[in-house]
Amino acid sequence: METNSNNIPKWVIREAVTDCKDVYEFAYKYRKPDRFTGRGEENEQAIMKTHIDEIARFGYTIISHHDNITGRIVAFIPPTI
Repeated sequence: METNSNNIPKWVIREAVTDCKDVYEFAYKYRKPDRFTGRGEENEQAIMKTHIDEIARFGYTIISHHDNITGRIVAFIPPTI
């Protein structure tokens, strides 16, 4: 999937991580376990579906500062293919 960075807000590009190869790595690396995997498989799958749907719709996905390990908003923009 190729993303058009012209449509991605500048703040998302500024907060985007570059150390993840895909959205799964992003979620498992940056989400707080107690708010992601610690709430059951159904919740985990729903969150992953949301991330995938956001990428398809907007070209990126984010994790709020409440739900990630950094304490700030982080974004994932998939690499272009």
